[in-house]
Amino acid sequence: MVCQGHNAPAMTGDLSYSGVLSNRPERDWLVLRTKPRQERIAVHHLGGRGAEPYCPLLLQPPSHRWAPRGPVPLFPGYIFVAREPQGSLNSVRYCPGILGLLSFDREPATVEQALIDELRQKEGERGYIVLEDMRSRIEKGARVRVTGGSLQGFEGVFQGYIKGGRRARILLDFLSGRRRVELDVTALSSVSV
Repeated sequence: MVCQGHNAPAMTGDLSYSGVLSNRPERDWLVLRTKPRQERIAVHHLGGRGAEPYCPLLLQPPSHRWAPRGPVPLFPGYIFVAREPQGSLNSVRYCPGILGLLSFDREPATVEQALIDELRQKEGERGYIVLEDMRSRIEKGARVRVTGGSLQGFEGVFQGYIKGGRRARILLDFLSGRRRVELDVTALSSVSV
C-alpha cells in the first residue's frame, strides 16, 4: 500500500521511505519513540510535514495465530527521521504518534547514514527485510558460541531454527557430552574454525 501525505515523500508498505539511496553527503538520523503500534501514523504525519521518516520493516512468520500478519516494524516503538540542518525539532516532537525524541544526557540519539543505507539495502525492492535473509548467516552443522544468558561462553553445533525464527536448537558441548538446547538466536554467534 502506498501512503502519501501533503507534499510527503512516497512511502511503500505504509512505513518505508521509497526514495533512491541518496547521494547526499553523510547525515545523521534522529531516533524517535512512538506510541505503541503507532509507527504508521507517525511516518504518515512526519512525511506530511516535509520530514524524511524511515521505519524499517521485517517480514517474519507469525509465531502464533494472533500474531500480526505482513511486515512489522523491525524496531517496534522507534522510527528514524533525517536530521535537517535548518529543520526545527518542534515539528518532529509534536507530531501525532510520536512520544518524543530519544536522547541521552539531553543530547538527541542519532544513527549514521551508513546504518540507514544498510537497512534499506537489506529491504531491497520488497520494502521489508525477510527474516530468512538474516538467518542465512549460520548454517546447519556450524560451530556456534553462546554469547548471552546463563550458558554464555559454551560452544556447540548449530542444528537449525525453530518455528517463528526467534529461537534456535543447538547441540551444546556440556558435561562430557552433547545436550540439545533451545536458545534465542540473538545469543548465538558463529565460531571460526
